[in-house]
Amino acid sequence: MSDYHQPGYGPYTGGPQQPYGPPQQGWQQATPPVDHGNAYGYGYGYTYGTPPPAPSTSAAMWSHLGALLTITAGTAMCCGLGAFLGWIFPMSIRGNERHRHDPYVRHHATQALNFGITQAVMAALGVLLYFVSAVIFATAATETQRNGAGLAVPLLTVIGIMAAYGIAGMVCAVIGTVKATRGELWTYPRLIAWPLSKG
Repeated sequence: MSDYHQPGYGPYTGGPQQPYGPPQQGWQQATPPVDHGNAYGYGYGYTYGTPPPAPSTSAAMWSHLGALLTITAGTAMCCGLGAFLGWIFPMSIRGNERHRHDPYVRHHATQALNFGITQAVMAALGVLLYFVSAVIFATAATETQRNGAGLAVPLLTVIGIMAAYGIAGMVCAVIGTVKATRGELWTYPRLIAWPLSKG
């Protein structure tokens, strides 16, 4: 004996069972319910759509690291020329067609570009200040001052200021590289990277 012939069940009619409640329109069935699990629209119970893509951390990291390596290694190998060229690598990443519409990479590349441009301007100012202070001292000093170690004081002062500024810039570039690798945003201090280029 089947379950339909048990007491409490009605007779089996043989047709498909009708859904409970009023019949629904086609457009109401096609609209999925909204999941308010978290800010991204996917979460605790069911998922609709795809999660947002992970940020492009490698390109963002290379924008900072490329500027840092160009400035440090280029300066060490080629008589200080690297300090003037630190903006080239971030600009190439930012202008790349693949990264042009990625806001995460554009942010980091713009920050590294501003860092490279600022370092180039400061290197030019440092060289200019070095030679101007040498010329001023040579013209204003007396014969005994020229023969003494007096010229070394302003020149060493300029070198010390520029070295401290360069080390601070390297530390900030390392922080930017680490933050870009972790998927975090990073903005250089205004003294190290003037906001010349906007994202």
